[in-house]
Amino acid sequence: MIKRLLIRKAKKVFVEEKDRIVSPEKIYFVEDITKDYHCSDGLFKRQDLKKKIGTIKSNTGKEFRIVEASFIDSFKGIRKLAQTIPLKDMGFLIAESCIDKKSIVLDVGTGSGASAIFLARYAKKVYSYDINKDNLEHAIKNAIYFGAENIVFEELDIYEKSPNNEFDFALIDLTEPWRALPNILRCMKLGSIIAVYCPQITQTQRLVNEASGLGLLHMKTVEIIERDWKVEGLIVRPKSLSNIHSAFLTLLRIF
Repeated sequence: MIKRLLIRKAKKVFVEEKDRIVSPEKIYFVEDITKDYHCSDGLFKRQDLKKKIGTIKSNTGKEFRIVEASFIDSFKGIRKLAQTIPLKDMGFLIAESCIDKKSIVLDVGTGSGASAIFLARYAKKVYSYDINKDNLEHAIKNAIYFGAENIVFEELDIYEKSPNNEFDFALIDLTEPWRALPNILRCMKLGSIIAVYCPQITQTQRLVNEASGLGLLHMKTVEIIERDWKVEGLIVRPKSLSNIHSAFLTLLRIF
């Protein structure tokens, strides 16, 4: 389904040698352009929303720029049952994993399906496993929404059973990821990478110790720090509600 972004830039006036925002920036995500769109700035007609780029006005005279929404624009609003891995962390995983269009990827802990959908944009195929049927049903709906046809969602307890495929990369997002390592090792290619997402450092500590006992190479453990800044006229400072810490990311390699 084609989607649009409506964007209005912030308007400023010069007051006492400082730029002050009079009207803040606004962005609306329009999910369905076959219907009129209602918002606090008025009504935008569906015939106007079909424009790929340009300027449109609401019935109250508010002027907005319109552009086609990207995958990331849609992804930021993905429907969640469980917490998803933030984009800053997913970007690191894509960069470090060397995933390409030949890669077969294992995603353990489906949740809302966000990680599987993101990985599917870069991989040949993604197999995503969870023990929660509600999670799987929700993830399938999200995958359909994003048109991600190269994902297989299945119910499987990775603590008890190994998948039947052979994988180039694995992402684990479980409460006790070390328990999954023996079964995951059975289906990974030599030289492949296992990435593990752990909110707590104590989880990471046990994971690395258990991985070492299984002969895995601990490549690195990192946290990706993201700090938003407010840049407004003469004001330049970090925003007070920046998304600094989300989790610890550990990369293990089979050799």
